[in-house]
Amino acid sequence: MKTFLYATDYSKNSVAALQFAYALSRELQAKLVALHVFELSLTLASTVSHTYSRKEVRAFADHRERLRDFCSEHLKNKPGAEKITYKIDEGNPVHEKIINNAKEHKADLIIVGTKGGNPIREALLGSTTTSLIDKAPCPVLAVPDDVDFYGIKKMVYATDFEGADIFTIEKLTDLAKPLQLDLHLVHVSTLDTRTSKDQMEWFKGMLKHKVDDENIHFDLRYGEDVFTTLQEYIDEIEPDLVAMLEREGHSLIKDLTHRDLVKRMKSEGHLPLLSYHKKNIQD
Repeated sequence: MKTFLYATDYSKNSVAALQFAYALSRELQAKLVALHVFELSLTLASTVSHTYSRKEVRAFADHRERLRDFCSEHLKNKPGAEKITYKIDEGNPVHEKIINNAKEHKADLIIVGTKGGNPIREALLGSTTTSLIDKAPCPVLAVPDDVDFYGIKKMVYATDFEGADIFTIEKLTDLAKPLQLDLHLVHVSTLDTRTSKDQMEWFKGMLKHKVDDENIHFDLRYGEDVFTTLQEYIDEIEPDLVAMLEREGHSLIKDLTHRDLVKRMKSEGHLPLLSYHKKNIQD
């Protein structure tokens, strides 16, 4: 991983994501790009004139200064913070602007807070973070606002024993190996059957052909409620990071009565969530 894109709305909900992005980029020696997307007021946008152009330029300059001040304040002048690249963009919807910037900078990872600073707007328009999970061309790391970065030594990944899981785990090792972290792979089954055990053995064998990592551990859990069982496992393992694959179509992991598992983990989980999307995984 060479480039991280951190997106902020200046809210307190994005402070932990900034600190996480900074610390992780330092550990992996990755470039960090800090982005803020703003929207011109209707008054400014409706005035097509030289005055409008000057106000637009001024708005970009003001936001650039504010973004620098925001990062400086919350990183407390930590070493290397001056190397952050600052980017300001304007327009709506915000998630599309973030995606465009991720493509422009060839970002390997987008880092955001789990919630924005405007809950009313999010309720009406939908979460920017959730939209990024659905549409971003790279993984998205969503960081809760109460998380402190003390290093990443243990990560949990929920697998459904699909081929896409193997390719996702390959990508996870790009993060796991440099950090020398333990990767716990867990499958949650609604039935305690021999089939689940056989599937896990098959999966282990397939994975060994692709990934050579002694720090990978396999676990199988049973429970009628997938989300609750997974959450109990996470509480037991106490990882620093949870990784999941956003899937398309039916699967055991996605067979839930309401919101899909990744989005539930984003909104209800208490740990940083690293999400991949199946459409971005090359078979």
